[in-house]
Amino acid sequence: MDNTAQIDYWNGAAGQKWVKEADGLDAMLLPFAHAVLDAAQPGPGERVIDIGCGAGALTLLVAENGAEPIGVDVSSPLIDLARRRAAATGSNATFQVGDASAWTPPEKLDLAISRFGVMFFADPVQAFSGMRAGMKPGGRLAFACWRPLLENEWALAPMVAAMALLKAPPAPPPPGSPGPFSFGDADHVKRVLTESGWSNARLAAWDGKIEMPGLNEDETAEFMLDIGPLSRAIAEQELDRSAVKSAIAKRVRELSDEKGRTRLKAAVWIVEASA
Repeated sequence: MDNTAQIDYWNGAAGQKWVKEADGLDAMLLPFAHAVLDAAQPGPGERVIDIGCGAGALTLLVAENGAEPIGVDVSSPLIDLARRRAAATGSNATFQVGDASAWTPPEKLDLAISRFGVMFFADPVQAFSGMRAGMKPGGRLAFACWRPLLENEWALAPMVAAMALLKAPPAPPPPGSPGPFSFGDADHVKRVLTESGWSNARLAAWDGKIEMPGLNEDETAEFMLDIGPLSRAIAEQELDRSAVKSAIAKRVRELSDEKGRTRLKAAVWIVEASA
C-alpha cells in the first residue's frame, strides 16, 4: 500500500489551506463530530485513536469526556495546529504525525474514531486490518464519511456554479480510488470492514443541512475555493481564480436565507463496527 500521493497532498498547499480554514471548517462539521461521539460513547480512561484527525477538533472533544485520545494524521501543518489548540486549552489529547494505516499504538486501544479521515487510503482493506490489529478484544470503531457527491449540495453547488468556466468537466475518480466520496456506497464500506476483520458493521444515514463558513458571500466563496473538489480542478486546469470566485459568490447569494446564512444539504454515513 502506497499512500505517498495523499501524504504529499496534505503536507503541501492543501494542508496549509485547511489550517487557514480550520475554525470555519470545524464549526461546519461540528454536527458530525457529535454524531460520531454519540455512536462511539467514549468512556473515562479509554484509550482512543482519532484517525486522520486534522486539526484535532474531534480529538479534543473526546478528551473532554475523560478519555485518553491520540490524534494521528499525515499532515504536519494540521498536527502543528492541533498541538497548539491542545496546549491552549490544557487538554490531555496528544497528536502524532503518521499514517494511521501503518501506525502501531504503544498499547492496545478501546476505540477508533474518525470525522471524515478514513476515505483516503490507497488500500482501505489493509488499512482497516492494521487498525483492527491495534484494538483490544471487543474494541469499537465509529466514523463519519460522506455519501456520494451528488447527494452533497455543499460540495456540488460550487462545482455547478463554476461549470461554465471549466475547460473540461472534472473527471470522476476511478472506482475504489481514495478521495472524500470514496466511501459513498454502503455496500463498499461494509465489504471493506468485513474483509479487514471487523464485525457487526452497520451504517446510519445522516441527512440535514450544514452552515457554510463566512460572514458574507465573498468569504463563503473563498472557503469553497479552498475546500472541496473544486480546488483541485482550479489548480489542474489553471483557471482564473477570481472569475471562479465571482461565479460562486453569485450562487451563494442565490442560496442564502434572509439572515445571510448559506445552509446546504449534506449526506453522511455514521458507521460503527466491532473488533
